[in-house]
Amino acid sequence: MNLIFKTVLSMSLSGTLLILLLLFGGMILRNRLSRQWQYYIWLVVLLRLLIPFGPEVSLMGQVYQAADGMTTQMAQKAYSTSQNSGQNSVQESGQSAGQGLVQSPMWENGQNVTEKDTSFSLSEGIDLTGKYLWVIWLAVALGMLIRKITVYQSYIKYVKAGAEPVGDVALLDRLSVTAQQMGIARAIELSVNPHVSSPMLVGYFHPCIVLPCADVQEDKFCYMAVHELTHYKRRDILYKWLVQLTVCLHWFNPFVYLMRREMERACEFSCDEAVVAKMGYGHAADYGKTLLDTMTAAGTGREPLAALTMSANKELLRERLGAIMSCKKKTKAAGILTIGLTTCIALGAFFLGAYPAAAAEPESAETSATDKRAGTSEDAAADAEKYYRARSLPQFYIAFCKLDETQQEAWLDRIYADDATQFFSVSVLALDADSPLIQSFAEKLYADGSIAFFSILAKVMDEETLEGWLDRALTDQKLNFQSMLYDKMDMEEECDEVEKALEEEQLAQYRAVGVTKNGKNYYYKGQLVNIFLDIHRPNQSFYTLDMNPAGTVNVKIIRAEDGKITGAAYMTEAEIEELFGDMEEDVNAQSDEEAETFPQEMTVAMPVCNIREGAGGELVVGLIGEGEIVTVLGKEEGKDGQMWYLLDKESLSEPPDDSVGACYIRADLLQKK
Repeated sequence: MNLIFKTVLSMSLSGTLLILLLLFGGMILRNRLSRQWQYYIWLVVLLRLLIPFGPEVSLMGQVYQAADGMTTQMAQKAYSTSQNSGQNSVQESGQSAGQGLVQSPMWENGQNVTEKDTSFSLSEGIDLTGKYLWVIWLAVALGMLIRKITVYQSYIKYVKAGAEPVGDVALLDRLSVTAQQMGIARAIELSVNPHVSSPMLVGYFHPCIVLPCADVQEDKFCYMAVHELTHYKRRDILYKWLVQLTVCLHWFNPFVYLMRREMERACEFSCDEAVVAKMGYGHAADYGKTLLDTMTAAGTGREPLAALTMSANKELLRERLGAIMSCKKKTKAAGILTIGLTTCIALGAFFLGAYPAAAAEPESAETSATDKRAGTSEDAAADAEKYYRARSLPQFYIAFCKLDETQQEAWLDRIYADDATQFFSVSVLALDADSPLIQSFAEKLYADGSIAFFSILAKVMDEETLEGWLDRALTDQKLNFQSMLYDKMDMEEECDEVEKALEEEQLAQYRAVGVTKNGKNYYYKGQLVNIFLDIHRPNQSFYTLDMNPAGTVNVKIIRAEDGKITGAAYMTEAEIEELFGDMEEDVNAQSDEEAETFPQEMTVAMPVCNIREGAGGELVVGLIGEGEIVTVLGKEEGKDGQMWYLLDKESLSEPPDDSVGACYIRADLLQKK
């Protein structure tokens, strides 16, 4: 997922928590706190929504780490299901009475095998969504911002086009004196436009107060001027545009619209409070009457969101008048409460954090920050080693994300050498789409002819890159890579043609060493083959295994280290015994499992596991974590062929409701103490 969009999501989530806190706190303390404080405290929320600041360890960092763990665990489950399905098909084929073909669940040299996809389908979907979701977010955000700017500019042009300068010298002098008394050095223009709904302030660099009419009593004009000049002095127009920018960036979050509404309310309330404080609390009734008269005479025009009008939010008239009449100087206790709440909210915003603050620090930090990163990297390296040995894909993925590029490259080399395709898959998912490691490893895997690993990298390549590799494979006449790339690009007809060519090439190689095929039967030197085995040497994985009880000879294909066929030979009894030793071990292991005694205590082997009602049931009735000890009462096979343990509900740390029947957990998720 795009890093910028991840950052915006984390800031949106942390900002939502602050919005809810302020909305709830406002309902309780609204009449005890200064209206101006209630207005400016929202600036903390805006900064939280716009700037990705925070400590190295933050709440958002923990949330994203948990989300990444859950994602990879779900992906691991999908992969395990796919692997189990493939293994079951292998065993069924090996035990069938007729001819059976067992193929490796990978792409290998010269053959398109049964399982064409080693990556996690769930992770692929999440990754694909993440790749393009940020484009939608950015397009909508830019569209909203451009529209707001366009509407505002159009309205300002409309107001100025119909405005005429005020010629009343007394009003102009009064405005000038009032501005000087408020410490405003910039000249404020005064105009009249009968089409505006109420007195308003437009412009920032060239501010102008626009009145609906010039026939205004001097005392009322004074209140109007102080109100609009207060907006200008406090830079409310910039504050409102900051709010609009925040709404555009977080357009998908419904709580930012609640924030905008509350800030518009708070803006007028705080301005009213400032005017009463400026004019004197004894003039509150006169100011309220002026506000009432202004709203009563207001037109039906509707101002854009960033306009500063005296009669905005007419539906709040009663509440504003009540607030004006109750204006009074705040007590010392209220001041102390204000300072305490400001500190708590600011610290809360800081420790909520954002995704980048939890993920990494900038490279330009000082030496102390570099030392911290080194320590974090060392910890991640230790965790990666630990979870790789424990074969824990979700935890390894989290640790791999924290490694630097050099460490990630070393791990990819090691995973490739160990032929651990599942770990290679989750590692590739952790890389950015433009990571140089993807291209460098693609070159290496292409040169080695490793279709299995290259197909994993192909999952994160864009269409243009895939086309480039396809052209290269066509030039080099590498049919196996062509088949895989055609498949990735959904070019089915071309893929089928290449697969047929691969099959013909394979049969030609067999014929060169004396092995022929007629239908599904293999022959060696004219003799019907009982066991036919072709093993790919570099990783010793099954390539082709065919069993025909009617056959009389057992034959194997001999390959060189580079995978090329060099001959064919009869299999010895020792080789046959070694080949089917694993099957015998599986049978013995199954016998041992059947001999298990119950009840017995066992330990949870995975970070988070589902407890289900019924063996293989769909209903999840609880969760259990790694290291917890449970009592197992029995074991049975589910509908999907998976083995499940029956749990003693009383041994669970959080037993389900009494209405829940028998509780089961997958057998492979528990281990003996």
